[in-house]
Amino acid sequence: MSNNQSKVSTKSIFAIAIPLILQQFFYQLQVLVDRAMLGHVNSDYFSAIGNALFPFYTIWSAVIAVCGGTTILVAQCLGAKDNLQAKQYAECSFAGNSAISIIFFFVFFLGPGVIFRIMGVQSPILEYSISYVKILSFSLILLGAETTATSIVQGIGTTKIIMYGGILRNILNIFFDWVFIFGKLGMPRMEIDGAAFATTLSNVIVAPILIMYVFKSKKIPFKLSLRNVIKTNWRLYKKVIKIGIPSGIESSLWNIGNLIVIKYLNILSMTAVGIYTLIFSIEMLPFLLYMGLARASMTLVGHKTGEDNHKEAVRTGFRCMRYSLFICALISLTFIIFPDKILSIFTNDRSLIEKSVPFLIFISFTMFPRAINNVIGLGIQGIGDTKWMLYGQIMGTITMVSLSYLLIFNAGLGLLGLYITFFIDEFIRAIINILRFWKGREFFFLKPFEKVITSSSNVDENV
Repeated sequence: MSNNQSKVSTKSIFAIAIPLILQQFFYQLQVLVDRAMLGHVNSDYFSAIGNALFPFYTIWSAVIAVCGGTTILVAQCLGAKDNLQAKQYAECSFAGNSAISIIFFFVFFLGPGVIFRIMGVQSPILEYSISYVKILSFSLILLGAETTATSIVQGIGTTKIIMYGGILRNILNIFFDWVFIFGKLGMPRMEIDGAAFATTLSNVIVAPILIMYVFKSKKIPFKLSLRNVIKTNWRLYKKVIKIGIPSGIESSLWNIGNLIVIKYLNILSMTAVGIYTLIFSIEMLPFLLYMGLARASMTLVGHKTGEDNHKEAVRTGFRCMRYSLFICALISLTFIIFPDKILSIFTNDRSLIEKSVPFLIFISFTMFPRAINNVIGLGIQGIGDTKWMLYGQIMGTITMVSLSYLLIFNAGLGLLGLYITFFIDEFIRAIINILRFWKGREFFFLKPFEKVITSSSNVDENV
């Protein structure tokens, strides 16, 4: 077997995955620290942050997903030993992705009230949510450039700098939370606004460090030019968008589905929103663990696609999936055995804890098909086919919105109906995605979706 047909080792997978897992861990810890501190000040803040963050992170995650096009193209170019093309994709991505995130900054700074009223948010939660997200929106100004930088190093497979950035961001956030939420060191007590200010300030400090690393580090296999970024090749950026936009729409659809679900829960009660927000926060722990493996899968599958080593691309994706399921088993066992203790970390409201226990146990089972969807889904994207997961998410969002409504209201299951819907949706799509990745477009109903992009056509003929 020649060098360009070499197998991906377990060490290679975890060399990429572990820094990404730790970065995601520190990122989610940043959010959880906010919620934990605020939960001990006023439990209404759980509902406020839940309402605020879902629309905000709909856009946040969409920008990150679009930047995934940069990761895929850089990974494939480096696998094919075409450093010049990788450099050109990276440079045009800085300008294009930055423009997108700045547009969304104005949307959230100028019009959050309209969004929250459409969601059915009521006073005093409405005022808390508007104030929180207006401050947080300033993080969007640098999001496009920062995410492009992280997408480039992820495409290369050198992810330690992402981890270091996450550590620094979290340390700063904890310190700033303490200062601004509780009014320490002579600062006024800002409570929920203080949490938003702490997060934004941490992001604004760390983002330039990551951006400068990509331009200056000798570990980057190509030299980026600020002049080329300013004189962007927009025609080339169209290809980044062509690959990235389906992922961005996919991410947005998932979040839009959750926004509609939040509206359902607002109709039920503020307690239902609080429980859902609390469970969602805890569920982020296993999510960030298997998402590190998912992103490693996308990078390494991209490298093997560029090398034209299709069999190893598939083997790598399934290996990452097996590791993610093992992690889920450990986390699930912990959730089932110690639900009270885990929930009490985030709130001292005994009533909220007792009502949340059954749902924490329930999501212990849902995380398995969800992990499969993320790891295998990003593997599919790594071969260049970003439209497939979009098709699946369209059906998933329709299922989530319609079935959850029937189970919550018509069947009278309340919040339980929502979690049953999540499991059914994730389980069905997990089976379909496994077959798609394993069998390629020869899988029985995939014929209408031929010719996704040129770079993935050879892969699908051989997989």
